[in-house]
Amino acid sequence: MARPLTAHINLAAIKHNYDLAKKLQPNAKAFAVVKANAYGHGAVQVAQYLDDSVDAFAVAAIEEALELREANVTSPILLLEGVFEASEWQVCEDYDFWVAIENEIQLEGFLSSGVKLGKVFLKLDSGMHRLGVQPSAIAPYVTQLKSCERIGELVLMTHFSSADDLNSPATHEQLDVFKQTHDAFSELEVSVANSAAILKWALPEGGWIRPGIMLYGISPFDEISAQSLGLKPAMTLTSQVISLRDIADGEAVGYARAYVAKGQSKIATVAVGYGDGYPRMADHQTPVLVKQNPCCISGRVSMDMITLDVTSLPQTQVGDEVILWGEGNPVEKVAAHSSTIAYELVTRMTGRAKRQYHK
Repeated sequence: MARPLTAHINLAAIKHNYDLAKKLQPNAKAFAVVKANAYGHGAVQVAQYLDDSVDAFAVAAIEEALELREANVTSPILLLEGVFEASEWQVCEDYDFWVAIENEIQLEGFLSSGVKLGKVFLKLDSGMHRLGVQPSAIAPYVTQLKSCERIGELVLMTHFSSADDLNSPATHEQLDVFKQTHDAFSELEVSVANSAAILKWALPEGGWIRPGIMLYGISPFDEISAQSLGLKPAMTLTSQVISLRDIADGEAVGYARAYVAKGQSKIATVAVGYGDGYPRMADHQTPVLVKQNPCCISGRVSMDMITLDVTSLPQTQVGDEVILWGEGNPVEKVAAHSSTIAYELVTRMTGRAKRQYHK
């Protein structure tokens, strides 16, 4: 019998979430961001399903883009971090990749390469201070890129640091910096919006939006649920109860005896652990569903297993389905009980969980 841990991927939900992003910004074109293996959902399978529907895909680096081309994905693909080695420029031309440029080394590398590219996205550091050209230095980049005659289109882009915090002034400040810079190059298309910005911020009209985490039905906001935003969860991670035992009052469960029974208790062991990407820091209030019934983790997460106190669910049997996150048990809640964010939980999934794709 195969280990029962399975990530069920709802491809139709991803398409729904992409369409929602387009509906919210109807005058913009939209990348489907599939970096980090489509946030753990399977980049090849997701891209193949969306290939006829999207305006373009976006990935972090050329290895991810090549994987999609080798899987016969034909839509344009943007390298969000640009090129790292000189040899990659020719590959970008050969495979029709679009490229971000954010520093002088990348600019000089492109200009000296002789390659032709369909689009170049020039990244402005509007205040995140991670990647991008400073506003005071952007003009020579625009001039050189526009005059080289080897670019189909030049797009000005930036990235927000705090769009998920609706009370922070940072996004307004970054938008102001971006607008002031773009006013000098108003003929350029723009790309500013990540998922949080698409969902809740007033943005420049047109250009390119970059839905990422929202594609997978996950809210970028701490206090706003995915369901209330109209998103559908794309991954439901399930396993099964593989063992049951009764323990007496005061007996302890698992490593470090971290959970102590308060009264006669029934403990269920479930096949999932941090070796699969499940968070070791999950606390004793971390929610799961056992045959759709709410329950919580009891005891420390180990490499291959977790334990649940199912005393309140006396009908629990070996083989019962356990929903670890997803439909009915949002991954955001699991993350909140694990001192992390949902982005990390889905992207760090290991290959041990089987993936089943549903259309």
